Amino acid sequence: MGSVVSMRRSAFDRAWPYEPEEAYEDASASGIDAAAPNVARVDNYYLGGKDNFAVDRDLAERALREAPVIARLVQVNRGFLHRTARFLAEERGIRQFLDIGCGLPTEINLDETVREIDPDCRVAYVDNDPMVLTHARALMAVDGGVGVYEADLREPSTVLGDPDLLRLLDLTEPVAVFLLNVLPFVPGNPRRIVDELVRYLPTGSHVVVSHVERTPDLEAVADLYEEAGLSFIPRSRFEIARIAHGLDPVAPYPAGLPLSRSGGEPDAADAVPLIGCVGRKR
Repeated sequence: MGSVVSMRRSAFDRAWPYEPEEAYEDASASGIDAAAPNVARVDNYYLGGKDNFAVDRDLAERALREAPVIARLVQVNRGFLHRTARFLAEERGIRQFLDIGCGLPTEINLDETVREIDPDCRVAYVDNDPMVLTHARALMAVDGGVGVYEADLREPSTVLGDPDLLRLLDLTEPVAVFLLNVLPFVPGNPRRIVDELVRYLPTGSHVVVSHVERTPDLEAVADLYEEAGLSFIPRSRFEIARIAHGLDPVAPYPAGLPLSRSGGEPDAADAVPLIGCVGRKR
């Protein structure tokens, strides 16, 4: 039997009708390392995408054998993005959105979700991966209301201090910042990163965080990632909740995902080890 993700395809795949190895024969010249696995490309494989290399697929398949829930977890994470984006645009009136560690484009992206609600919404995507930046600029930065910027989450001042980004986003008005399952891949103290980002944001801004929860099978995956040279740190629910401790929590968060249709905790059969947090800056 093939991989649990081998049958899934997306509109994004059809937009790029080639094998990645063909498109990046001179990958090193673009800053793309095709010889080592990459978090964004591995996640792309979990989602059924084509923008990954053999080394990424190998790590992903080994991880799936340790924790088959990963493929579902990545899907739930995308659902959390769109659910909270719609809520913040419709219920909280946010019109500026910042997706840090956005990863490779998917079939439906953040800008499409919020601009269905208001076409004047502005969306900034930030990443430091050369392949992500190349694809995002080609497929998402299509008009003046959407931008793609290079910055490193580990240095928050490089994100919200980027003069090009600040020509798109007005930091005197509320911004919704998304940190969706990127903090497990950043060594060090994730609470420091969020605290520094929040200092730049005006009152009324919201921060959306998702983070994998520590389980035995995901600890085994963390070991696989470490062997491959990638940092991956699942944390306890308590540790995850403390990441956004300085924000006013938006009910029902922090919460396990996916939420039920009524907004409560997920059914046990549907739950994945992923915690979502949404908080508002006072």
